[in-house]
Amino acid sequence: MDRSPLSFPMVAAAAGTSPHPGVQVVLDGNPGELELEFLSENLTLRGGLGTTGDGVLSNEATRLWMHAIGTGPVTRASDGRGEVATGNLMGYIALGRAFEDEGARGTCSARDHTFTLRTR
Repeated sequence: MDRSPLSFPMVAAAAGTSPHPGVQVVLDGNPGELELEFLSENLTLRGGLGTTGDGVLSNEATRLWMHAIGTGPVTRASDGRGEVATGNLMGYIALGRAFEDEGARGTCSARDHTFTLRTR
């Protein structure tokens, strides 16, 4: 399975305050294809990440299917917004080209995938 980074245009917003503050991160333009729902406590994001149905096409023209849990420390970007420079992702990832079936380019269920959430 290819280990090259994949990137997606995402938007983030505060989500809820009770009983815990959170952050919702969704695909810009089509929020139903890729969503990250995080609890935000003690400068750490922790929560579920996932795609729906046909997965989501990355900027690199690779399709991703994902069902995972992620956690990562929040740091401040140069403009003051929060970001995750290095996070840990545990769960299922499958890859394919734009019109291939789920997993055509490989699948992996592991506890040591990584992710980043960078400001743009």
